[in-house]
Amino acid sequence: MRFVSIGYLSWKALRHRPFRSILLVGTIALTLYFPRALQEFISRSEEVLSARARSTPLLVGPRGSSIDLTLNTLYFTPQELPSLDYSSYQSLSQRKLGTAVPIHSRFRSGESPIIGTSLEYFKLRGLSVDAGRSITRLGDCVVGARLAQNQKLKPGDTITSSPENIFDLAGVYPLRMRITGILAPTRTPDDDAIFVDLKTTWIIEGLAHGHEKLSQSETMSSLRDSSGSLLRANAAVVEFNEVTETNIGDFHFHGDLGKYPISSVILVPDDPKQRALALAFYEDPKILEQIVVPSLAVDHLAGTLFATQRLAYVAFTLLGIAALALAMMVFLLSFRLREREMRTYARIGATKFAILCLQGAEVAVIAVAAAILAQTGIILTRSVAPELLSRLIS
Repeated sequence: MRFVSIGYLSWKALRHRPFRSILLVGTIALTLYFPRALQEFISRSEEVLSARARSTPLLVGPRGSSIDLTLNTLYFTPQELPSLDYSSYQSLSQRKLGTAVPIHSRFRSGESPIIGTSLEYFKLRGLSVDAGRSITRLGDCVVGARLAQNQKLKPGDTITSSPENIFDLAGVYPLRMRITGILAPTRTPDDDAIFVDLKTTWIIEGLAHGHEKLSQSETMSSLRDSSGSLLRANAAVVEFNEVTETNIGDFHFHGDLGKYPISSVILVPDDPKQRALALAFYEDPKILEQIVVPSLAVDHLAGTLFATQRLAYVAFTLLGIAALALAMMVFLLSFRLREREMRTYARIGATKFAILCLQGAEVAVIAVAAAILAQTGIILTRSVAPELLSRLIS
């Protein structure tokens, strides 16, 4: 029996039993895919996490979990963290320990984080506007490339912040923000974010607002409570939920800006001496803030991922052994049921070796198809791993 004939007969046999063939290919492909896909995903995740952490020298934030602070500042995860006073950023800037970049990440629009920051953040991350222009005034925003693509946004459109609580009686209303630009894609969490200046986040917070002009007596009665203290906002005042060219002059901020909240500060020292001084300064337990080295926090997180990876490998190995054993049983049962067919091949002159080659060819075709399918899945996993990681941690 020629090899061409063996190949043809094995292919015909597989096509004659499509359900069995598809089941075997799928089972073996998944057995090959999961361990490799897990390895690829964790490796790519570590690369993405480490790259962003290495480009962020130091973080200053409220005392607590360094990992939560890192994830919130670098990857915009919705962590419930205490806030810093804006005065902490001002003091840090005055100490001349490097470039200080404020971050306010409390609010979202749907699933997308609203990040209040300064222009230094765009320089730090290498962000550039691909369409439109950068932020020029209060209430403007620029959005990440993936967010713009998914929601079909363009310069001139608007996007609205999500209320924290629909029963908010303090009068903190959603703010409609004008999109002035779309950022170039970076394959980082910045692609899913909405960037505004800090004052715009304080409007969303309800600490600043614009409203229709009132008389002096109406203003005082609407903006102060019975004890004479300033209110953050008041539903009795008709507030603007969008900053426009005509009403921008009516927006105002009350009280000491130094008391206004931010989430954290990214610190970029100019040299090793500034880095050492910054680390030493925040070692004082009397200081209310902590300083974090993001790369160390991510390394700790990666260690947890590797521990999970080892457990997953064990589980997938056991499942793989069981799946391959099942596949072998299916093959053996199939050949057993086809004994009559094999005897027919023998009667027409096929040798035992040729019959074994025929059976081996069927196994080989199944194995090759499964390997190709598994490798295709691994390549896709490698390409989507950064985006998938961004979605998982946001």
